[in-house]
Amino acid sequence: MAQRLSTLLAFRSIGTAAALWVVIGVPVAAVIAAFRVFLWVITVVPAMAATASLLGAVHGLWLCLAGKPESDYNGFLLLGSVSGGVLGVLAFPPVFSRTSIIATRPTAALFLMAAVVGGVAAGVTSAHVLYSTLRVQVSMTSMRVVVGGLILIVLAAIESRFYWPATTDRIAVSEVSRQDITGLSAGNARGSQWTGCYEFQGKTPLDQGRGSGFLKVAQTDGVLRVEDGRDSFQGGVDRDGRFRFGAEIIARTDTLRILWQGKFHGNSFDFDKRLTVVNGVNSLGVNPLTGTARLVPCDQ
Repeated sequence: MAQRLSTLLAFRSIGTAAALWVVIGVPVAAVIAAFRVFLWVITVVPAMAATASLLGAVHGLWLCLAGKPESDYNGFLLLGSVSGGVLGVLAFPPVFSRTSIIATRPTAALFLMAAVVGGVAAGVTSAHVLYSTLRVQVSMTSMRVVVGGLILIVLAAIESRFYWPATTDRIAVSEVSRQDITGLSAGNARGSQWTGCYEFQGKTPLDQGRGSGFLKVAQTDGVLRVEDGRDSFQGGVDRDGRFRFGAEIIARTDTLRILWQGKFHGNSFDFDKRLTVVNGVNSLGVNPLTGTARLVPCDQ
């Protein structure tokens, strides 16, 4: 009978917390995020609700396992707020990655803060509602409940991990400044093992565009000189293959600041390329490209 009562209390806690996360956490997070991008909030409310219900279930089980009869009210509320905030962080990637926007870093930070505050609000509310019920529960020793809680937590972590690449694609890359270009220096590499011609292919964030081309790389120890058939770049490479090269180029009325960085791997390299266009004192935005390049014959 005691075992059955424990299981019923666990399911009740899970259901109650899941509902409270949808009712409390989603509106709080939505209101904060709406101050920055209102339309974005409208389009992702279903994703927010689905994520909140899953993490709310995890939170309810978390509180149920911690809700021993000797738990004091203030300590239980503190547990609810801290654990809610942690789960709020896990709620950010699944929701943010489902959008089609490219957000600035301050905007992304605001959305993350909204997820955390929503999680804290839902966590405190869940702890307050469940406290009186969990105070009188019997000892929670069911391995099924413990294993179930661990599975839910692992699933939440896997979900967060799965959505992180798409999340980072939606955060705008920083502009290339003049200091980024003029601050390029030689690395500590030795020899000329990465000298050669490379064919590269890349894509823009959200896979909205692609780019390809041909680079001729000349390495003298840690110094790199690179040509793409039109422009010339210079920079450096370290012993582990990490490199940075770029240039500032005047094109009619615009100034182009181009920075490549990445890492060599034998006969290939991975790269991130950023192109910032400046007209006078006004920046016209950043064009990022991420991809790989492979060594090819120079006479092809």
